[in-house]
Amino acid sequence: MNQTCTPYQTVALMDSHPLTLLGLSTLIESINKDHKIILQELSLGKMQEALMYQSVDLLVTDLQSSEEDLQQGLDILLRMNAQFPDMTIVVYTSCHDSNVLRNLLTHYNISMIARAEPLADTEDFFRQAFDKKHVLSPKICSDLARMNETHPCVTAKLTRSEIDVLKHLFHGMDLQQIAQMKQLSIKTISAHKCNAMRKLDVRTDSELFLQLSSAFSQRGELT
Repeated sequence: MNQTCTPYQTVALMDSHPLTLLGLSTLIESINKDHKIILQELSLGKMQEALMYQSVDLLVTDLQSSEEDLQQGLDILLRMNAQFPDMTIVVYTSCHDSNVLRNLLTHYNISMIARAEPLADTEDFFRQAFDKKHVLSPKICSDLARMNETHPCVTAKLTRSEIDVLKHLFHGMDLQQIAQMKQLSIKTISAHKCNAMRKLDVRTDSELFLQLSSAFSQRGELT
């Protein structure tokens, strides 16, 4: 188990650049004083070894270092995730390879934050991830949206009513507004959304938006 008996949450940081480690330390301290950084490593391989002797609640890491390429880093990260399933992982990365990123998409304890996001937004994304929410920052979503370019239409398995509700959600309406417009109960509209998410095998609104964004941009089916 990774849950500690301390009054604070323990954090591990991995980045191959010491200045980035310093910046991450400052960022984390500004988010919450109850987080205590107890491990800092310059490669994922060294971090994996260190975690065998010192468990942590939170890991903030890049996907590669000077000692590992993207595929090697991904393999190590997935092994660590299997070894320490209670650990929250925040991937803070410049990677834009959707083929790499999509391997992490279904692991709901792994959040992904792009390094190019504005600082204020980055701080908010870290807060959400540290609160155990599944975070995909906008630039990560944009990169992941490209992964469905050769995939079958994501709406093929949905009913017309489900597609209609998703169309309005995609264009910014909330469930109450859709219910009022269609003169249906909010329970019915919510059921259509939940059924669609189940059929699409997504669990969060960010993943749902990613699927809809792909369908919208590729085939225009939600217009």
